[in-house]
Amino acid sequence: AVIFIPGIKGTKLVETNQAEFDTIWSGLQYNFETIDHLELSSAYRGEYFDLRTESLIRAGEIEAFAYGEFLNDLKTDGRPVYIFNYDWRYSVSVNAERLKDFVLYLGRKSKSTGLEFNSFDFITHSMGYAVLLAYIKAYGHSKVHRAVFVAPPFKGSIDIASSVVVGEGFFPGVKASFRKLIRTFPGALELLPHYGEAGRFDSGSTTHSFFRYSHWQSNITGDDDANDPLPEKFKQALKLSRTVVEDELQDLSSLTEDVRKRMLIIARHGFDTWQSMEIIRGKPTDKLRNFYDFENGCRTSDGDGRVPHRSSCIYSDSVKTLLLDNAFFYKEYEHGFVMKDERVQKLVNRFLFRRSGRFDHNIPGGSIKLVRRLERKVDNNNLPYWVAVTN
Repeated sequence: AVIFIPGIKGTKLVETNQAEFDTIWSGLQYNFETIDHLELSSAYRGEYFDLRTESLIRAGEIEAFAYGEFLNDLKTDGRPVYIFNYDWRYSVSVNAERLKDFVLYLGRKSKSTGLEFNSFDFITHSMGYAVLLAYIKAYGHSKVHRAVFVAPPFKGSIDIASSVVVGEGFFPGVKASFRKLIRTFPGALELLPHYGEAGRFDSGSTTHSFFRYSHWQSNITGDDDANDPLPEKFKQALKLSRTVVEDELQDLSSLTEDVRKRMLIIARHGFDTWQSMEIIRGKPTDKLRNFYDFENGCRTSDGDGRVPHRSSCIYSDSVKTLLLDNAFFYKEYEHGFVMKDERVQKLVNRFLFRRSGRFDHNIPGGSIKLVRRLERKVDNNNLPYWVAVTN
């Protein structure tokens, strides 16, 4: 059997505490009137809740436009496909525990029908990688037969930092709301960039970290309003996120060769993607300190529009990593919709469901390339970026 784990914002979030369920969040259409209901509480005994007392927000259906075509085209030879939809606001460690319960439930369910699934093939997109790696770190890989990671931000993405500072959405009110809401989402903050040189200060010798509260813009850390509870919630969520990233995600390179041979990474190339950026310290007398200079950050085509190769291809020396390049015959899909790329569908089907023989990633035109290593370069401002060296 197969388990599919979607990416961040790939599952709709639904208010269930009312007679008719209300979709609060959809990646394609927001309910602007109630988006503020997504805010999470401060941690209570290590657990987060919907801040609004009367809300019971739960994971709903996945985004059909992003994933429907891919799931329909899986050639599983009759093996069932199960969708693990989850609330991406919460830490991946929480969702890993839910995944464990889901896997055990499917095992019991299969026994009741006489099939008995002892292990599963996993397909993840984007943030889904972290849920699976947290699961493997906590509960082992005995239930993992094969795994395919599509567009995985193994080392995070500067886009998440941009969401914290600038927000997301087409309308100013939605952008303002979202940049505050995301500061209460541990799951999203666990995708902050944590590869070396992602951010650097413009002066001094201090190494910048997106997980250090004091390294954020002063307007976000509450210098302007001591009575605002949001900065403290952000501080809490950052601390939890750092712990998860550093201690609770499986390092794929440390797995045995046999296990690594049963894994595949698929990344996308050719879209303008943030690689690194500078943080302007400012003077102690300045109103805004630690200014995140996104506008002058290093952006190159070495990524999928959200995730740079420095993040998605980090395991290329230990796990087979394939890079999809632009090609005339294939539509160009960025990070959020890369599962719609026909080549992703072909690769997943070949890797997971081939009946015999070796896995062959080649297709006519040569737009699928094997990543050998990453090579560091610098732009005109001496900001680093990383190129995937392929065959």
